[in-house]
Amino acid sequence: MILRVYTTCPGCDVPTMLRIGVAVAPGDRQPFSVRCTQCNSVIRGKLITTEDSDVSAELDESQLLSEEASGDWRVITTHPAFPFIPQTVNSPFLEISNVLGKAARPYFQTVGEFNALAMKDWPKLERSYQFYAAEDWDRFDNSMSGLLGDGWPDLPDMIMRHDLVHRLLTFMIFPLDPSGMYAALQKEIWERAEPSQRLVDYVIDATAQSQFAALQKRLFSQIAHLINIRHLWMPSIPFLWLNRLGYNIPLGWRLPGDDFAVLRGVYQQNFELSCQALPMLVVAQNSADGRVATVIRADGESSPWVPPQFPESLRSPRTLSQFEKLNAVAKEAFLDRFPLTEAAWNEAFDRNIRNAIAHADADTVVATGDIMTGKGINLSYMEFVESIVKQLQLLLLWLNLAKLFRVYAVLAGRGQT
Repeated sequence: MILRVYTTCPGCDVPTMLRIGVAVAPGDRQPFSVRCTQCNSVIRGKLITTEDSDVSAELDESQLLSEEASGDWRVITTHPAFPFIPQTVNSPFLEISNVLGKAARPYFQTVGEFNALAMKDWPKLERSYQFYAAEDWDRFDNSMSGLLGDGWPDLPDMIMRHDLVHRLLTFMIFPLDPSGMYAALQKEIWERAEPSQRLVDYVIDATAQSQFAALQKRLFSQIAHLINIRHLWMPSIPFLWLNRLGYNIPLGWRLPGDDFAVLRGVYQQNFELSCQALPMLVVAQNSADGRVATVIRADGESSPWVPPQFPESLRSPRTLSQFEKLNAVAKEAFLDRFPLTEAAWNEAFDRNIRNAIAHADADTVVATGDIMTGKGINLSYMEFVESIVKQLQLLLLWLNLAKLFRVYAVLAGRGQT
């Protein structure tokens, strides 16, 4: 459904008809912000729906006008749920359906299921995970029972407590990327993280378990934040799907809103948390190579682990503690033993953009839809937002790896391999 809203631009006073896609449940409000195509001023407001699905608009600054107020309306189209061409006079829904082609049905089904879970079951899952992170097992069991009903046993063991809450989160998030990349990444990492005695000796240590639990808490907090602000990044998912499927991207596509100020903080936090997760990959690889989990290079090794991309100006670490003191660029080099994960990392975290964000040297250019850095490097805003979806998959990957290491400790406590 398209709602036509007649007003004037607060910046250039040009009569403007806003064609706003309605994607809001009855009784809710849908904020919107539209950039004037002439002067780049923002027209803000909200759509309001009644319980019987009547839709009206409120504008924050501009005045609502009647259709008869002008005979020459400049038309600007926007949609809150997916990319659009501002100058189009067609339905954004039909345009996105045509662009996606055969992928339209699975796309709308995937997004619909994610949104349904986010609106209905997410508060219960979020609360359950908070009890899990606090190791408040009585409240956790009650919360999971309320979420799953008969699917949660009366006397769950610790393996089920660790595993099932993460499975629910995985089933919710990983379908957002149609390539199935998440499964390939997890397979690559978990094959190196087989429970050898060297790895088990490391993960059962109380300090290591405390670190895994703390990392899980931070990762889930960020995932929860992303889900709660999903309206800022979900419109980029069609762009991700078209790229993954090798389809053409329509010229002139833009995203609703202008949320770079919020998402650049999300981007930086996602990167920092991912760097904190890298030691888990290092101990997995050390153990897979037959070394003590905390030893990266042992004396007398014929082929010591020194990544080709490791900075020549630094001394390659021999131990995990030395690795943890490295800068981000040096740590990234140790992804060389995980080629699929390394490729996904480089897709998700553009080095130039992340450095510009960290140094407050990145700005959006509204007229072009680009992000510019002080070094003259640019990235489209749509590509930037798409990277947030890819980063969400990585956060989930790290969260499940930490869970695996905690499960190993439980099994070791039972005397199982």
